[in-house]
Amino acid sequence: MSAAADFAERFAAYWQAPSVDGLDEILAPDVRLVAPMTPATHGLADGKKVMGALLQALPDITGVVHRWGETDDGLLIEFTLSATAGGKPLSWDAVDRFVLREDGLATERFNYFDSAVLVRTALLRLRTWPTFLRLRARV
Repeated sequence: MSAAADFAERFAAYWQAPSVDGLDEILAPDVRLVAPMTPATHGLADGKKVMGALLQALPDITGVVHRWGETDDGLLIEFTLSATAGGKPLSWDAVDRFVLREDGLATERFNYFDSAVLVRTALLRLRTWPTFLRLRARV
């Protein structure tokens, strides 16, 4: 099994029941994480802080991997995240681009998604405002 295939399996397993500590299985200690709507982080500890805030804001969040592809330095993963926000289901599609080191841990992750889905949900569902405000305050 290639390092990319192994990583894709660990990533998919992680998003079935995401946790802060589970990040140790996929991210290197010196990881750089970049995503819309959150500050870029440097280091696993900062990444865990952001993930902890996300899990507090959306405690039932999960993800389903649809496909992945190997790149010269890692892989791309296409997936859908789902959670409950304001008492209603919320989901959005995303793509992560990972750079892997030889041991299979990611040293960089660039996340791409249309943040308008989340902004629109926050604006239209008044009950989500506290959730999204808490997330922004913790990040």
